[in-house]
Amino acid sequence: MLSLIKVKGESMAPNLHEGDFVFTCRWYKKLTIGHLVVVDHALYGVIVKKILHIAPDGQLWLGGENNKSLQSERIGWVSPRRVLGKVIGRICASKQPA
Repeated sequence: MLSLIKVKGESMAPNLHEGDFVFTCRWYKKLTIGHLVVVDHALYGVIVKKILHIAPDGQLWLGGENNKSLQSERIGWVSPRRVLGKVIGRICASKQPA
């Protein structure tokens, strides 16, 4: 299943900006470090983050791209069952420099 998710906030800048859209796919064979994922976090709702580490039991340690991001320690370990999809593309809605 493919989904289109609107990015909120600047935690993933410079790669993703407020108002951009990401395409996600639930059909992936394996998640690896460096993949961008959309998760439904128990406290923070739907968030886009980068996989920074994968525990032996499959739990994911996630983080943002800049200092405006929610700290990984506050996000905590996330079950792979909370992953709504792996980011496979984006639509850049932010203004580009002339």
